[in-house]
Amino acid sequence: MLRSDELRVVVSGEEEPSPPKRQPAEVPQTIRQPPQGTGTARGRQLPEERRPFFYLSYARSRYRPEDSDRWVAKFFNDLCHDIGQATGTLNPGFMDRQIPVGSEWPDQLADALANCRVFVALFSPSYFTSEYCGKEWAAFLKRYHAHTAGLDRPPAIIPVWWTKMDISEIPEPLHSMQNVPPEFPSAYALEGIYRIMKLGRFREQYKETILRLATVIKDRAAACDLDSAPIPRLSTLRSPFSETSTGSRRPPIRLILAAQTIDGLRPERDAYYYGRTTREWLPFRGEDHTLPIGTFAERVLSELGHQVLIETIDEPPREPIDGPRVLVVDPWAVKDKDIGELLRQIDRDAVHLLAPFNEEDPQTSEAADSLSEDLREALPIGTALAGSAARVTSLDAFRDALATAVNDALSRYLRSTEEPSVGKPPSHAPSNYEAPKR
Repeated sequence: MLRSDELRVVVSGEEEPSPPKRQPAEVPQTIRQPPQGTGTARGRQLPEERRPFFYLSYARSRYRPEDSDRWVAKFFNDLCHDIGQATGTLNPGFMDRQIPVGSEWPDQLADALANCRVFVALFSPSYFTSEYCGKEWAAFLKRYHAHTAGLDRPPAIIPVWWTKMDISEIPEPLHSMQNVPPEFPSAYALEGIYRIMKLGRFREQYKETILRLATVIKDRAAACDLDSAPIPRLSTLRSPFSETSTGSRRPPIRLILAAQTIDGLRPERDAYYYGRTTREWLPFRGEDHTLPIGTFAERVLSELGHQVLIETIDEPPREPIDGPRVLVVDPWAVKDKDIGELLRQIDRDAVHLLAPFNEEDPQTSEAADSLSEDLREALPIGTALAGSAARVTSLDAFRDALATAVNDALSRYLRSTEEPSVGKPPSHAPSNYEAPKR
């Protein structure tokens, strides 16, 4: 188990943080108490200077969590650094990275929940489907309610937006928690921590967000003045999100690949970016990118907490048939008679699309205007949808555009399943949806 005091502070300007190195753990000095029995109470009282200012609750990535969660660790380290500077505390925060879902809490985890001053919940699509996160929330909330009964105190749970989410993805009782303080950078409200952390153009907004969040945590901890108190055992708790059914309303993202194979290319087209199958297509192939675009997209979306089904345009659709769809289309494939016809059929249902136009590919750069015209002719509805990106020129731009397209496709799908059929616009009508201001 990797504890918070084993994590190195990573300078917030770094683009690719290395996984934290393991170092000998420093055992917190605690006030000795008699051994606990078999009751439900857990957590020992820590000296005031050892109490963590915040407890970070987050859902682990489904895809390679040991690698993907380093971004959560970077966020945690940056926040701890700023809280440490603002408060002079010895223990800014607690984060645990190795607790399996459904296992009993180790002593240090229980100690952190019993002593933290505020609870920071990292909202993501997978947070509200995580039974473990729900039980952490429930344990802290019981302690908070026991302390504040009859008192006028502000909430001690602070939500942080890890990814951009639609309000329909959040349990209804938590809708009032979605507002972002007006002094926070607008990029955070629109994009979430994960994206402004990874995209270089948001570097300064990310730094400002962390600084302002540290101030919120410091001020909220002082206002709540929450005493240490034991928390219930994990086995006695139930996630408050289990009754909201948010998971059942979040279907997997269907990512459809439309590209030719080496055997089907036009004679003049460079085969460097293609493979024996559509799934091997690498439109941004280079020294720094050797993953097929479908595999890369699946990794990005999994880091964001989405379930993903990768399909190709010439394959029968997988179960479940219904769900939000995003089309990743090679503009050269439009010239193929069979693929072009399949694309026109897909466009009848208004699918969000991304079209890689690799600026390092001389053929694509030279023919970009004519390829764009062909794309608009074959997919007039999809190219007009808000959230589509009909000319993506780099891998970094693709990562950014993919998250936007998926969010808009999911929002549009959720609205279509909730709206009554009477007076409802046709499913192929372009969407101009914008995420609600938080």
